[in-house]
Amino acid sequence: MPRRKQKKMLLRKLEILFSTRRPVDGERNLTMCIMIRCLTRYTVLALCAAWTAFPLPSTAAATAAPLTQQDALPTTPKADRLMTQAEPRVKKELARKGMRLGQPVFMRIFKLSKQLELWLYNRGKFRLFKTYPICSYSGYVGPKLAEGDWQSPEGFYTVSAEQMNPKSRFHLSFNIGYPNRSDVERSCTGSAIMVHGNCISQGCFAMGNEQIEEIYLLAYQAFLHGQEQFNIHIFPFPMTRDNLVKYRYSPWYDFWSNLAAGYNAFEQTRQVPIISTAGGRYVFEDEKKQWIRKRWVLIQKEKSLQEKQHQRR
Repeated sequence: MPRRKQKKMLLRKLEILFSTRRPVDGERNLTMCIMIRCLTRYTVLALCAAWTAFPLPSTAAATAAPLTQQDALPTTPKADRLMTQAEPRVKKELARKGMRLGQPVFMRIFKLSKQLELWLYNRGKFRLFKTYPICSYSGYVGPKLAEGDWQSPEGFYTVSAEQMNPKSRFHLSFNIGYPNRSDVERSCTGSAIMVHGNCISQGCFAMGNEQIEEIYLLAYQAFLHGQEQFNIHIFPFPMTRDNLVKYRYSPWYDFWSNLAAGYNAFEQTRQVPIISTAGGRYVFEDEKKQWIRKRWVLIQKEKSLQEKQHQRR
């Protein structure tokens, strides 16, 4: 089509599109075609703009490395400042005992005597670093059973990096992981049981601000140096034979006898026992026994395989 004719046709289309007069029948179809083309063009442009503004994840992002332990560890400027304040005095005490920041931690709580023991893994076993007095905890000896019973739990719990809480209303805190599997199997309810600062407790363990700074720092540094989770064992009192005899008429005697097995496993080896559950009860197995059992199972499988191969021959 000649250039002049194309120009004339374009002017005719524009005249029809922007004219204020009512189009005749022959012009209606042309007007609709022009409007549809314009709308289509603007729709395509809008989609392109949206594509560039919100691109799909790239292959590099999809194959990015998983979060490291340090990435998963929450912190805030306030928490960093508090840990920096506590670090000199903690390092001084550690040096006197031949220990250092970053060693794996383990904690035990005794409710009746209101004590929290903090242990560090040093020279092949856990060694007691310091015993902190608990400022306040809720309830009496005995396990926590239900949400809102104002009772502090008893049992064996684990704390991972995600359970550290630098934004706590009570200075600093960490969630102990209640309810654990045993609690769930016994139909115990509740949540958000913390070890925290301040001296007010609603089912938690309040340590006071200065003490929680030290405890939080030691746990935080252990995570930074590679510890995946730490154990915190909560008892009503030291689970010795004499204490169990003393409380033999308690309704919790059977439960406490079960806790005593885990208490004794640590007392004998200074290694945190490997714990599983069965029907709400704790089952304990130290690492050496577990390694021996796994090795025995492997040997039996190898023998069975060799016998089958021999029979086929």
